[in-house]
Amino acid sequence: MKLEDTNNSFIHKNAIVHKNAFIDTFSTIGKGVTIESGVYISKGVNIYGNALIQSGTYIGENCIIGHRQRAELLEVVKSQRNGTDYESPLVSIGTDCTIRAGSIIYSEVLIGSNCQTGHNVMIREKTSIGHNTVIGTNTVIDGNVVIGNKVSIQTGVYIPLYCRIGNNVFMGPFSKLTNDKYMMQKDFDLIGPTIEDEVSLGANSVILPGITLKRGTIVGAGAVVTKNTNERDIVVGNPAKLLKKKPADWI
Repeated sequence: MKLEDTNNSFIHKNAIVHKNAFIDTFSTIGKGVTIESGVYISKGVNIYGNALIQSGTYIGENCIIGHRQRAELLEVVKSQRNGTDYESPLVSIGTDCTIRAGSIIYSEVLIGSNCQTGHNVMIREKTSIGHNTVIGTNTVIDGNVVIGNKVSIQTGVYIPLYCRIGNNVFMGPFSKLTNDKYMMQKDFDLIGPTIEDEVSLGANSVILPGITLKRGTIVGAGAVVTKNTNERDIVVGNPAKLLKKKPADWI
């Protein structure tokens, strides 16, 4: 383990930090954290609880890894009052990932290998993300979300609770998924969209709650999708309507 300045960083005695990991100044590595070989922790990083940072991963300045969930905060307060230890759920970041400055990743998040984020990304609890996925700057993933492999999520995307996103999906800048059909005006179970493999969403498109975009669907920029699609549909407009099928020679 290499420390830039041991006086300005805190590493819990029960943390496990590989000798080839680097930790910069003003960072906090909590109890139960494991940091593998070749990991680089930048200035001002806080890593809480039961976290695993796998080999070759870079964590940028002022990131928070293992941020407490709402229910956890109450348990932490209770454990402090009772003089007991609180055991956090696992957060795991895979090998050779890049988590850029200002990002916040909650507990119970699993991120695969070779993933990267832009700046100021937030990933809430109970979310799993596959390998080779990119998450753009200022994206918010609100928890209980499953994201597959080789997904490209561009700047400013919003993904609410209970969404399912397949493999090789492209989500254009500021595209939005939604999960509340009546916007608190009527009782309704929150149901996020299901985005199947090889779907592409254009910039500023909106997908309404419970919608399924079938494999290979393309959604035009600014479209508002109110109905399920069929495989290889190209839909445009508000409300979105079928323009044509995706040509056979398109990837």
